[in-house]
Amino acid sequence: MKKVSIYLLAIFLLAATVILCSKQTFAADISCKTKYPIVLAHGIAMNDIPNAIEYFNGVKKRLESKGATVFIAQVDKIAATGTKAYQFANYLNTQVYPRGYAKVNIIGHSHGGIYPKYAMKFSSYKSPKYGTKTWSLSPTKVASMTQIDSPNQGTPVADFALGANGIVNGLVGTGVDTLYTTIFGALFGAGESDVYVDAMANGYDLSLDGGGALYTKLGGNSGISGVYSQSYMHKMKSMLCLPVPQIGVLQILAMTMPIQCGATTIGYRNDKGPHMPSDGVVSEKSAKWANYRGMEDGGLFQIAGIDHCNATGLPYGFTGFFSAPDKFEAIVKDLKAKGY
Repeated sequence: MKKVSIYLLAIFLLAATVILCSKQTFAADISCKTKYPIVLAHGIAMNDIPNAIEYFNGVKKRLESKGATVFIAQVDKIAATGTKAYQFANYLNTQVYPRGYAKVNIIGHSHGGIYPKYAMKFSSYKSPKYGTKTWSLSPTKVASMTQIDSPNQGTPVADFALGANGIVNGLVGTGVDTLYTTIFGALFGAGESDVYVDAMANGYDLSLDGGGALYTKLGGNSGISGVYSQSYMHKMKSMLCLPVPQIGVLQILAMTMPIQCGATTIGYRNDKGPHMPSDGVVSEKSAKWANYRGMEDGGLFQIAGIDHCNATGLPYGFTGFFSAPDKFEAIVKDLKAKGY
């Protein structure tokens, strides 16, 4: 009888241990569960296209697997900053806040770090092509604003594009407008046709003159009052102004590196410089805003560094030894630790 009791006790203790271990093993990971939801804002030229392109490649899935609530705002890909601000504010007011959220954490890549600022700073924009658009987005409804590789003071790449447009008498702008209305709509459905397409206005807003003027208009380096404001930067590595191949495959935006490097080397618009180091599109000077959290190049084994597209895993998630989901996870965990 005594042996039976000991045997039953051993089985009970073993079962209890298994149950406890199972609970610990399968406990939900809430390390990214911030107080307020995350809203990702995309840059120019591309957004999330179902079954084709994931702008924030693997990011939403990673963050949600660790407890975060994530929205991805969709605005026109090629449009003036003001009309994108109008669309962004409308997205929050119709898709996010009605779900009961008092505030949001905005993380914007490239131009996606600028039009949300515009949306909070102003409440209207007058477009020569589309008239006046009005909206409402109080900074009191935003907990934090994080920029990743945003061209706050413009980029010489936009100047280069505008110059090329002038050489061919406006054909570049016309071609881009057509691409983002007719062609994108035909390829991916009507929902991918820009409503307020305006390549020239978008280009000017990101040029050295236009971006610089907008930077001043939006308050320069000062953050948004009442909103935790920060910025991050990435660096592409180069040799003699040429992009370094990433494991035998040129990075998608590597072709812009010589433009950035040449802008510094030959003194192009030197009054707006310097333009290096950069991610191939945006210089560190331009990306610095508010609480600047520094620049990352991926370390020794990331041979080509981290370019403008690598930062979000565009287009297919192949970014060498750098992981966009890892980076965004770290940013969100930091926001959680700060109480946002």
